[in-house]
Amino acid sequence: MYAEVAVHAPPQGTFHYRIPPELVGTLTPGHLVRVPFGASQTQGIVVALSQTAPVPQTRDLGDLLDPQPVVTATQLALARWLSETYLAPLFACLRLMLPPGYLRRADLLLEATGADGAAGLTPLQRQVLDLLRQRGPLHARQLDRALPGVRWRSALAALVERGWVSKQVAFESGPRPKQVRLVHLTAPPELIAASLSRLGHPSRQADVLDYLATSPDPLPALERVCAAVGCTPAPVKALEKRGWVYIAPRQVLVQATVPPEALEAALAELAAQAPQQAAALAALRSGEPRPMRALGFKSTIWRALEARGLVRRIEEPRAVVLRLSAAAARQAALDLRGAARQLALLDYLQREARPVEASWAYAETGCTLQDLKALADLGLVMLHESEIWRDSLAGQTFEPSEPPTLTPDQERAWAVIADGIEQGGAGRVYLLHGVTGSGKTEIYLRALEAVLAQGRQGIVLVPEIALTPQTVRRFAGRFPGRVALLHSRLSVGERYDTWRRARTGRVDVVIGPRSALFMPLPRLGLIIVDEEHEDAYKQDLPIARPYYHAREAAVALARLSGAVCILGSATPSLISYYRAERGEYGLLALPQRVTSPGLPQVQVVDMRQELRAGNRSIFSRALQSVLADVLARGEQAILFLNRRGTATFVLCRDCGYVLSCPRCDLPLTYHGPQARLVCHSCNFRTRQPERCPACHSRRIKYFGLGTERVEEVVRQTFPDARTLRWDKDTTRTRGAHDLLLRQFAEHHADILIGTQMIAKGLDLPSVTLVGVVSADTALGLPDPHAGERAFQLLTQVAGRAGRSERGGRVIFQTYNPDHYAIRAAAEHDYLRFYRQELAFRQEHGYPPFRRLARLVYENTDARKAEAAAEQLAERLRSELAKRRPPATDLIGPVPCYFARRHNRYRWQVLVRSPDPAALLRGLALPAGWRLDMDPVSTL
Repeated sequence: MYAEVAVHAPPQGTFHYRIPPELVGTLTPGHLVRVPFGASQTQGIVVALSQTAPVPQTRDLGDLLDPQPVVTATQLALARWLSETYLAPLFACLRLMLPPGYLRRADLLLEATGADGAAGLTPLQRQVLDLLRQRGPLHARQLDRALPGVRWRSALAALVERGWVSKQVAFESGPRPKQVRLVHLTAPPELIAASLSRLGHPSRQADVLDYLATSPDPLPALERVCAAVGCTPAPVKALEKRGWVYIAPRQVLVQATVPPEALEAALAELAAQAPQQAAALAALRSGEPRPMRALGFKSTIWRALEARGLVRRIEEPRAVVLRLSAAAARQAALDLRGAARQLALLDYLQREARPVEASWAYAETGCTLQDLKALADLGLVMLHESEIWRDSLAGQTFEPSEPPTLTPDQERAWAVIADGIEQGGAGRVYLLHGVTGSGKTEIYLRALEAVLAQGRQGIVLVPEIALTPQTVRRFAGRFPGRVALLHSRLSVGERYDTWRRARTGRVDVVIGPRSALFMPLPRLGLIIVDEEHEDAYKQDLPIARPYYHAREAAVALARLSGAVCILGSATPSLISYYRAERGEYGLLALPQRVTSPGLPQVQVVDMRQELRAGNRSIFSRALQSVLADVLARGEQAILFLNRRGTATFVLCRDCGYVLSCPRCDLPLTYHGPQARLVCHSCNFRTRQPERCPACHSRRIKYFGLGTERVEEVVRQTFPDARTLRWDKDTTRTRGAHDLLLRQFAEHHADILIGTQMIAKGLDLPSVTLVGVVSADTALGLPDPHAGERAFQLLTQVAGRAGRSERGGRVIFQTYNPDHYAIRAAAEHDYLRFYRQELAFRQEHGYPPFRRLARLVYENTDARKAEAAAEQLAERLRSELAKRRPPATDLIGPVPCYFARRHNRYRWQVLVRSPDPAALLRGLALPAGWRLDMDPVSTL
């Protein structure tokens, strides 16, 4: 049998391999395999099996790299659809289905063999060999980094041939399941108590204290203590210095040896003969031994009495007296052994009564891995490794939510969708056209609830990472413990584990931007594309192929999997609405907001009139007045401007020189807080010059405005207002979107100033005013989608106002108040805009009436870029003349609107046709060209 494999190597085609006997019956389409390719090895995904091969000679397929298929049959079909629709290599489409880092290129693994002798080596060979001996096995890429600029590969062949270095093809390591060390208490309390003396490190002083605390003899001899503990007197003396014991000195006791009657008789006899002996004997009348020294008699007297047989001497050795209580002595022994951490750990584990992550134990008790291992050696705890899921939502709490009562409009829309779900989905697609605040999300939640009740799963797409926190809160509150999040700001490990959880059916709902569409959910029943009109759903240049649109891919996936697809928007794309009108999609409408008083009133302010009236501020008089009223009432406002920075360009007023990016030829944007000029295309940065680079004049002035400048003017005009700025500059770190949204939602600021991020689906009930500082930003660009993009953006940002009973107002500031996109947005009239824009598109042959294909070429040499564009255009004209496809023409070649980026000159050719793929399929594009089918921008 043979396997057709899409390989992870240029030219990323498919190749046939013979299946080894041991894999026959095991190998299936979707498996990730190792295959020989050229002189090396690479990874590939099996896309088909067959009994024959279309080529006479094949190589044997290598081993399986994952025992389970890495793509499902449905995903494989989707990848083929993507490849055919967007004219992209099949493997490039398949890799969308895999987590980042999962695919690895083969590399040489080099290792010094340990062979003796190294005579006759060149200096370079010696350098390579010494490095491998010092650092151990290294990949070729690691050697490249260790020896930059050194052509070390020329020395490798001789080292391998002479047996000093071995080489093999290996794949670099990728993401792996995360293992954590767990510690589990296994000993009962009585065993722990019996083991206390074994905790910590050895200490003779501690051993002495333990002996004294448990000894029945209150005055044990020093020698006995040392013998029992196995030590010299030194540890006891050290304890004496601490004041914890007292070493009683060696002493002689004397004791009477005769009974009381005989003692009295002896006293009577001695009283006359030897009065001092009589006095000494009288001191022993009690019969108890008495310290000889303490009685004060000379030793000759005691010897005389001893000679008469009346007393005896008792020699007592040095004794040890414990000066602590038994409990205090035991605690001191633990401290001496350094066992406090281990004891704290045992107490902690007893309280927890469950396996605990070692990292938590370290944090709670201050213990170390050495402590854990010591307790494990004593048989008190058990250490073991356990896999954990890296879940970005773990540990977060979400407020549960109950389904609200639907409005009549929602009821009608939901009835249609519910019927489609009840009938099994069958790839039905619904366009849910609902004005902002009309309750589209509740329809999504109901649809997902119905699908989950069938034992199926769902994907929820949002256009931006900024929208995921709010969306996750809504969905996780309704479906606790069943939601996973996926986006590019998560770690590689988190995305890898989310993919594995989806693959094994451990998660029911995946929320995220376009990449979430490719999660391998085995029982997919619903795909929701929220804000389906957003351009962010299009994978665009310069990201790698395929340049797919997630909305179109979602519709294709729904039809391939039999799922229901809901496309939701207040401003549907013209293409989607056109298809819905033609009956390709079910069209559902939510024309009213859920809450009264409905959509906000929009006032269009002609900024030309403001200038004539002498108002030079960036804020019209109307906006200033309404904003002051909003602040006085303690409400919130949003100010929208789709440009970052303080000034959009910097100009010399003497010679007219505009400070531009040396790599992109775009005007540099001035950022006031950092006093920096920044290119918003390639991120080139430089300080603001004091003199004009061209004429050396000091008369440099800032023109235009961005969000930073808007914030400055707000603070000058309303010094007591609290502001937040939400743009790319303030949301670069992980979690920044959620933090800003929470701060504003919790009223830590009065005015939110932002770019298009704030226009997308945010639900902020306290916002009663939206001011669009410049409604003209997106108009006038040489792009077929400019009018549609402007209408959508204005309508969406206006929809952030008045989402509560308090209502709201919107002010559009514009120099073009009669533009149909601005008028339609101001009147909340989607159909008016749709009819006018559709007529424009039909007249010019733009989508949805004809499709576009964009071919872009870049080169650091301007002449070469132009020549390449002319050559391809001529080639395409020749193909057109041969094939004569209907209603097909070329636009260009022309420089792109952004003619130079990252120091590369850009030219483009557009193919306008009902089916541009018919002209381009099979056409081998020269190196450097990139093909974008159905572009959302031609800039």
